[in-house]
Amino acid sequence: MYVVGSTDSGKTTLCRYLADAVSAHVRTAYVDCDTGQSWLGPPTTEGMAICPGRPYLRFVGSTSPGGHFVQTLTAAKRLVEKAAELSAGVVIIDSPGLIAGGVGTEFQFQMIDLLRPTQLVALQRGRELERLLANFARHPGVTIRRFPVSPAVVTRTAIGRRRYREERFRTYFADARPQTVSLRGLALQGRVPDLRNPCGIRGRLVSFNDPENFSLALGIVRELHPGERVIDVLAPPFNDAAVASIRFGSLSLDLDAEPGAMESFRP
Repeated sequence: MYVVGSTDSGKTTLCRYLADAVSAHVRTAYVDCDTGQSWLGPPTTEGMAICPGRPYLRFVGSTSPGGHFVQTLTAAKRLVEKAAELSAGVVIIDSPGLIAGGVGTEFQFQMIDLLRPTQLVALQRGRELERLLANFARHPGVTIRRFPVSPAVVTRTAIGRRRYREERFRTYFADARPQTVSLRGLALQGRVPDLRNPCGIRGRLVSFNDPENFSLALGIVRELHPGERVIDVLAPPFNDAAVASIRFGSLSLDLDAEPGAMESFRP
């Protein structure tokens, strides 16, 4: 089941309700694809959990699909595959809120075409999803269900969404401590800095990944020492012996910044 709608349309509330209700009868996976207003993991990640259970996380590296379409699509696909590997009988996918314009329609089409859900649940205020839904109207394996957005849905401002992300980041890094990780033998992915001149790397958000590229922990770069082939980070405790790769995101974090100024983006 793929639940699609704009930001602040009630997708997450509906998905969580369905996951709780269905998991009482069948093994159910909840897949959270909204990297900006994520619920299972910290912002910049997509997550999947068998209800109830610990989440598997994939680090996209940004709080928006824009500029990270491939990473967003790949993460969603791998999480749905992991749910199948764990014998989930039902998979509920909470989609990103990007639906506006041709870019939003094309992005959602590619997500649905790749993930191949048997049910589409569309939450719309008017007919803003009809152009997207038309692509699957004659698909014999897809059932489309349309619902109006509930009047009880609270619309959050951009400032409110930013504050939510900051709260989630602060909660995630509440038990973080300085750690030094050797780069030797590790693959480097994403927005990898020039290791000969790693200027501007301090504060960059990175993910320490296992061999399947699921995130073991996120870290905030304190210093990169190319000559010594080590990286200093602030991160929750994790087993660095299990790390196979490090993915560099495009977001930098300053946990001590004033409210509204924690995040900054790097090209």
